Amino acid sequence: MLIALLVIGFLGCIVWGHHTFMVGFDIDTRAYHTSVTAIIGIPTGMKIMNWLSSIWSGCSFLTTTIYRIIGFPYSSSFGGFSGLVSANVVPDVLLHDTYYVVSHFHYVLSPGAVYTIYAAFYNHWMIFSSYLYFHEFIGRIHFMGFFISSNLIFFSMHSLGIFGSPRRISDYPILFFKFNWLNTFGMVGVVLSIFFFAMVGIGSVEYWIAMFFVLFLYIILKK
Repeated sequence: MLIALLVIGFLGCIVWGHHTFMVGFDIDTRAYHTSVTAIIGIPTGMKIMNWLSSIWSGCSFLTTTIYRIIGFPYSSSFGGFSGLVSANVVPDVLLHDTYYVVSHFHYVLSPGAVYTIYAAFYNHWMIFSSYLYFHEFIGRIHFMGFFISSNLIFFSMHSLGIFGSPRRISDYPILFFKFNWLNTFGMVGVVLSIFFFAMVGIGSVEYWIAMFFVLFLYIILKK
């Protein structure tokens, strides 16, 4: 694990060149950066296998925290696999400045980082809160909602990039309507999952049920 981290740190200093395939590199330079980018997948795969083996040998039952920990290597692996595609010269020229690139690095950085933050929160819940437990069922609903919605967002972005939808534009052809609709639907799901997280983090479930009841009565009496 330590050797893999050191190798990734070293290769990370020279792997940046695959982001500049469009500036007019010669063939040899492009081949060099493609090779380095592909090689960095080896120590990264070692890290993934280390994480999975630790989960397999360390957890005896599935909890909300374990679900989050499992979601992290999944998201990082999926984003890494799509990165190997865009690290090659020919696919990168075709996919450059499209939603495929956006989905690639967001798969690694956004859900990957958020999974670990959520896992740390659920794991240390009793330390920095006054509650002796949190509702496991609500936490699992939060995980499933975030997991499905985030994959719906970024998987459809992969399809948008493959079909040639450019990024950094405010409009799109009607051809890409269904994929953008899936993006929006997934984003709504992420927001709703954060609401379930608030039910765990801010107060007990009974507190939120009472708040909903009071809000419902307020709307009814106001009418």
